[in-house]
Amino acid sequence: MQKPTFGLRSDQFEYVQLILLSVTVGVLAALGNLGFRKLIELFSWLFQRVEWQALGIDRGGWYLALIPLVLMSGGLAILLLDWIFPGDVLGYGFPNFLEMVNLGTAKVKRDWIFVKAAGAALSLGAGASVGREGPIAQVGGAIGSMVAQLRNLSADRAKVLVAAGAGAGIATTFNAPIGGLMFAQEIVLLGHTEVANLTLLIVATTSAVVTSRAIIGNAVVFDVPEFIMHSYWELLTYGLMGAMLGVLAAAYIRFFHATAGWIRRRKIPQWLKLELGLAMVGVIAIWVPRNLSDGYPVISLAMSGQFDAAALAILLGAKFFASSVSLGCGSPGGVFGPTFFIGTMAGGLFQRLSHLAAPQLTGTRGSYALLGLGAFLAGTSHAPLTALFLLFEMTHSYSIAVPAMIATITSLVVSRALVTESIDEYRLAREGKTLQIGQERLSLTLIPVSAVLTKDVTFVSQNTSLADVLRIAGDTAQSTLPVVTSEGELSGLIVTRDLLSILSSGHDLGPLVNAFDIANANCPTVLATANLDEASQAMEHEGLDEIPVVDRRGGNFLGLVTRQHIAQALNRVSVSLSTLATRDQNIYWATGYRVTRLVVPAGAAGKTVRQLDPRARFSVTVLAVQDATNMDSGFVPLAPDRSLKEGDLIVAAGRPPDIRQFARALESGGGAPPVLPEPIAQPVPGKT
Repeated sequence: MQKPTFGLRSDQFEYVQLILLSVTVGVLAALGNLGFRKLIELFSWLFQRVEWQALGIDRGGWYLALIPLVLMSGGLAILLLDWIFPGDVLGYGFPNFLEMVNLGTAKVKRDWIFVKAAGAALSLGAGASVGREGPIAQVGGAIGSMVAQLRNLSADRAKVLVAAGAGAGIATTFNAPIGGLMFAQEIVLLGHTEVANLTLLIVATTSAVVTSRAIIGNAVVFDVPEFIMHSYWELLTYGLMGAMLGVLAAAYIRFFHATAGWIRRRKIPQWLKLELGLAMVGVIAIWVPRNLSDGYPVISLAMSGQFDAAALAILLGAKFFASSVSLGCGSPGGVFGPTFFIGTMAGGLFQRLSHLAAPQLTGTRGSYALLGLGAFLAGTSHAPLTALFLLFEMTHSYSIAVPAMIATITSLVVSRALVTESIDEYRLAREGKTLQIGQERLSLTLIPVSAVLTKDVTFVSQNTSLADVLRIAGDTAQSTLPVVTSEGELSGLIVTRDLLSILSSGHDLGPLVNAFDIANANCPTVLATANLDEASQAMEHEGLDEIPVVDRRGGNFLGLVTRQHIAQALNRVSVSLSTLATRDQNIYWATGYRVTRLVVPAGAAGKTVRQLDPRARFSVTVLAVQDATNMDSGFVPLAPDRSLKEGDLIVAAGRPPDIRQFARALESGGGAPPVLPEPIAQPVPGKT
């Protein structure tokens, strides 16, 4: 049954729906952010007040001496949360979130809405040296994913809503809709987004800020001083500061991950790592109590010029070390807060030193502290636009534009020259993963293996004799022979090219040798829920043209996915299915060809493309299908063995006479004739 579109074309109705969903995500992300703030306030009150009142201890010297115990008690609460939600609480999880969005299907657990907020609130409330921005971005992303799943949106649409939720969370935190927008586009989506999707991000971040201002007013995170530049000669010192902060950013990225790696390699239980790490942070806080939590009030003091050079250097060093230990030992939180803190202290410190060396070229204290924040953020995150727009929205001053661009771009260039990856990509790169993938691989990440796997596979049982294996290998075009148990589970894999080396090895291969004996039991597999990029990488690493698909690790054999399947899927995606599915704009094909949509009639229900064989019989290529039972899911490549349903919408390409013959073939089962809407692309002479 066709859904009502209220007088709009289907593409217009879909876009209006996405706009409304973006508003919903923005409002919910703002509410989630405000709830997160209340959680932080609650746990700060619990850990830093109730305990001392219960102990009857005055908040003075004894308070400072017992800071490690406060942090360790927070660690116990974090461990309890991790016991309830294993695998979702501990450590710096934002890189995994980026991997989920850019290399996965953008399906974020709904539990994260509470888990990420509660975990980070416990850390910050107890005083761990972490930030709140990463967790709130993940909370917003989980909200966006929840909305997308409720509406059964396709993976590419879901990805945009996840990014919109993350950006809305950041926008609410800093009261900066454009900064949140750039965070979503530059950091979450890595700059890969269409103009139409950019509109959705703008709608979400603006809705979030409007909601937040309606509830708590036009509150600001930092007390930002007026930016003052007395002379353009000061640009020289801003550029030098950017270069120095670029070096510091590269050092922080390496130290941060080296610390986490060192802690990870210790052969002690995770709970002990967390408690020892938090105890160490507490010991540092005995002498530097301003280092506790995210330090937002301290950042405001530094921007107002309250600290001398020695104090700034101590605060910088303490946060540099304590944040690495806090996140490395498993304390939940983000890295943006420490980045802001370190950048502000470093900028203020540079101003003090520059004023001593070249007072004529040096401006006010607060201006350097403010630009230090942006420059260090750009150097660690490799996101200069996010840093620039946050600075603009915090100061509401255009006079900051040129100095900010000089400092942030210089910091970025120097940092990238020393460390190629950002702080979020560094560990993923060491694991052989990269978020900076080309458009082809990006397309493959959106297609699940289940969409293209073939079940028409030649396989052998475990007790198949060697002679039969050789005969079957000679008769099949497959390059591998899966070995399957009587229960349907994958037992191993025989690579047909290896059979010759087995025969020529000189070993005595008696009549009792069977398929189980010569199969590779430790064979590579992919899950049906994995994406085609993962399957392609597995084939590349193993040197295979085919790889078995299973329902779970060590589970039932479902079929094979081949390089040919992946290439065909990529070719279909290259036709720009999103344009074909949602817009009737012209695509200029070679003379005599067209692309159109056909509604599957009742007579063709239950048949597969393999049975219909449109390419061989009619020279027609079926590019994609939209499920009749879930028209909001978008078009996906059509697997050869997928049974068609009545009402399915298929996209077919070919010459008009051939498409008409294929349409009549669909009718021949006795169902209603297919509906032929206006063609998506008309032949235009001379255009290709």
